[in-house]
Amino acid sequence: MAGSDAVHGPGRRSAATRLDDLRQLRRRLLFGGGALITVLVLLTAIVSSIADVEEFHARERHSFNEARAAVEYYLLQRDRAYATSINGNDVLWRDQRPGLIATGAALAGRFHAQGEEVLVRAEGRTAVPWLVLGLKNNPLPEQELAAYLGMVDIYSAYTADSITSQNASGPLLVYAYEPQGRLLAVSNIGDEAQLLQTLGVATRQQAFARLLHEEAQVRQVPPRPGPIREAAREGRLLSRYGINPFTGQPSLVGMVTLAEGTTPYFRRVVFESIGTIKAQLEAREQGRYLVTTADRQVVLSTGGLTSREQSLLMTLPPGNGGRAGAQPLRRYSQGRFVVACRLPGVDWTLGHVYDWSDVWRSQGPYLLARALSALLIIGLLWWLLQRIDRRVFTPALADASRVYESEALSRVIIGTAPIGLALLSRSNGEPLLQNDTARQLVETVHEAGEDATLPPLYARLAELGRNASIDEVLELQWSPAESGTATQLQISMAQATYYEQPVWVCALRDVTAQVELEDNLRRAREDSEAARQSAEAANRAKSAFVATMSHEIRTPLNGVLGHLELLARSPLQPGQRERLDRIRFSADALMRIISDVLDFSKIEAGQLDVEPVPFALRPLIEGVALLFAPDALRKGVRLYFTVDAAADQRCVGDAHRIRQILTNLVGNAVKFTESGRILLRAELHRAAGQGAQLRVQVIDSGIGMSPEQTAQLFQPFQQADASVSRRYGGSGLGLALCLQIAQAMGGQVSVESTEGVGSSFTLLLPMQVQALQPPPPQPLRGRRVTVLSSTPEWRTEMERLLVAWGATATVLDRPQNDDEGGDALLIVGDHRAWSIDEEQQLMQGYTRTVHAHAQGPLSAETRGDRIEVSSYASEAVLEALGPGEGVDGRAPAAPPRAGAGGQRGPRACVAGGRQRGEPRADPAAAGRDRLCGGHRRERRGSPGSVAGRTLSRGTDRHQHAGDGWLCAGARAAQAWPVAAHRSHHRYRTGQ
Repeated sequence: MAGSDAVHGPGRRSAATRLDDLRQLRRRLLFGGGALITVLVLLTAIVSSIADVEEFHARERHSFNEARAAVEYYLLQRDRAYATSINGNDVLWRDQRPGLIATGAALAGRFHAQGEEVLVRAEGRTAVPWLVLGLKNNPLPEQELAAYLGMVDIYSAYTADSITSQNASGPLLVYAYEPQGRLLAVSNIGDEAQLLQTLGVATRQQAFARLLHEEAQVRQVPPRPGPIREAAREGRLLSRYGINPFTGQPSLVGMVTLAEGTTPYFRRVVFESIGTIKAQLEAREQGRYLVTTADRQVVLSTGGLTSREQSLLMTLPPGNGGRAGAQPLRRYSQGRFVVACRLPGVDWTLGHVYDWSDVWRSQGPYLLARALSALLIIGLLWWLLQRIDRRVFTPALADASRVYESEALSRVIIGTAPIGLALLSRSNGEPLLQNDTARQLVETVHEAGEDATLPPLYARLAELGRNASIDEVLELQWSPAESGTATQLQISMAQATYYEQPVWVCALRDVTAQVELEDNLRRAREDSEAARQSAEAANRAKSAFVATMSHEIRTPLNGVLGHLELLARSPLQPGQRERLDRIRFSADALMRIISDVLDFSKIEAGQLDVEPVPFALRPLIEGVALLFAPDALRKGVRLYFTVDAAADQRCVGDAHRIRQILTNLVGNAVKFTESGRILLRAELHRAAGQGAQLRVQVIDSGIGMSPEQTAQLFQPFQQADASVSRRYGGSGLGLALCLQIAQAMGGQVSVESTEGVGSSFTLLLPMQVQALQPPPPQPLRGRRVTVLSSTPEWRTEMERLLVAWGATATVLDRPQNDDEGGDALLIVGDHRAWSIDEEQQLMQGYTRTVHAHAQGPLSAETRGDRIEVSSYASEAVLEALGPGEGVDGRAPAAPPRAGAGGQRGPRACVAGGRQRGEPRADPAAAGRDRLCGGHRRERRGSPGSVAGRTLSRGTDRHQHAGDGWLCAGARAAQAWPVAAHRSHHRYRTGQ
């Protein structure tokens, strides 16, 4: 046992040794940490520089795609124009042969009289002369000759109006010939002499041979019977790079085959200037581009390509194996970056090249600024470390030396304190330091005959210290074994470290008399409070749990969800966005589980509040359907709803709790249904001898359940079986919570299910009904509206809705030729039951056409020749249909927002599923109109506008080069409003 001036500490070292350790620690902290931060700064600068270079590569690839799109757009429009011309020629040859023969009969006489030569010029100021030549040794039959001359007469009338003629810099030189080589026709040539001089030949036979020398190659491509949509792919157009024999200029040669069935009857050869294509390319992009043929001929180049770059591009293979539209080839060779791809319809390859000098010109200033910033940060770091060393660590070492001096003073203070002070080892209770007062108290409660190695009091204190929390005041009553007296010690214990050894600092005071007095008073107070505390304990614990957990858990979790939503709107890399989506999905699942548990606890505690208020049934049902429409659409499940309630009635009930039940039921239907459909059906009716009753059914074609599974379905924390929890997740509280809420409102939830077929959940609630005074107006009174839909559910629902609005409704399941037309045509659902032509023909009889579908916007938007809205927003459908006679004296309805550019033709509204042929996740599929080829995308809405990003993602605009038609197709909105996402959390959490 130590005295007041003795300290027992194994392995203690001198003060000088400890100061040396502090100096070594200072060097490790300052200079080692500085080196680590320097490495991190350099790595950060290198990684960000690499990211800048990759960003430049991405911009170059985007520029290449823009240039590629410009050339492909020109080629695609050219192909479509040729397809239209070929179809027209085929129809003319097949159906108007007698007229052609009659027209050509008069020209045939002149043809024979002038030695198998005639100049054909149709009537009209813009008619183009065509020189027709034949061979006397290989004549055509008279009927065929007359038909060909009649065809050339039509060419003469319409050649000047063609797109190729309008784009040509001079007179258009086109020639056509009979596939057997018996007839040749050339435009803008006055006589045979001019033709021979232009071609540089001496005889007519040489002219024929010169212009028909590629006939053998053309015959190797068999034509398909018309009508056709793509001339090149269907063997009607062979395009190549060549020299115009009339002008000697490089041209895109188009060899058009006109065929009756699969038998060619006429071929037409058109020369288009390469300069037109080059102008299209240069108008879009200013980089270094090269277009070559399959046999390595240079078609055109832009941007000042060097000979080395041109050779590099010509030696590379096409980047997509000859498939137009596939991913381009990207390669680094000879210090240059190369991007190349094939072009559709021709054997051309488009190449783009750039080098490190381009990278430096674009990113050099940023890279240099980043390097200088890194060096500046490193310099400031080491200057700061040196300053910290001088200002902090050097004074700290001086203070440490003074600490050791103060230790001696502390020993004196402990020895003279009026209470017992001792330092006990926390491992075994051995006293390391104690004063005389502590030694006397220990001797008081220590028997003289016991082993003096470790007093029992100190052993007891060490045992209590190991089980007690820090800074706890311990009171114990110590009685020696042979003594009849008891000593009450008040002991304060706190954790500390003494010479790198954990200890208890103990303060001991004899409070035997004081404790006896206080103990009597304490027992009296404890007895008086015991009964009251016992009665209130259970209720207070449960109430505190429900109130505390509802606020303390959901409030921070809502903050997490809100910031995740804000983060999702910021620019992110694909990998980052994927991880963020997983975080949001997990956080939503956690919120749903917590909310279900807390709501269930509220019900058990009797704290569930039901607040009846008047509400409209249809907006509630539409809101639930709209909430889950995106999830159902992603899975390919059709989601329908129907509401059977009078428009002049309002229900009185807790709409929030009803929405909470329906959200759980519809959410389960979407989760457990992989294909088929889901129907949300609501009806308000009066039972015999009872009040009004609200009946809502959720019917799905999901996995279904067995009778054994349905028996335990509404039990808390129970699911159908273990496989359901593994495959779909969930806490098993949703349906139990729905049943409890329904019973709290005086209703019931039931289920009917067949395994492998589907399930039907029914919610029955007693409901009060209020009639609106005055009755709501009929905004479509006097209007005749036709509903066109292939889906019976949409036909029934839209007919009921239109009748409630006062319209005269006609329902069709497909377009009919004898339809009398009307004020508006409402197309709902898929188009797969009829063709576009049938739909367009039906639209001609209506002044307004509306298309409502699942991906439609929440407010009416004009897109092309129709107005599009969401099929889950009845107010938007009404806005699109416009006011009728029932709105006299009211302000006119706001016109639907334009979805793209100027509009032509009647307007239209559509509702329901995807467009015919439209991929489920392809937002650009609305541009696949049969009249439009190729498109460019325009963004609508300001960059910072949430509405611009969610309600209208953009529109696709297309323009034909061949016929001047302007078409507009608006994409269905792919993003649902942020309000719907927030409402999803409110409905599922019960907030």
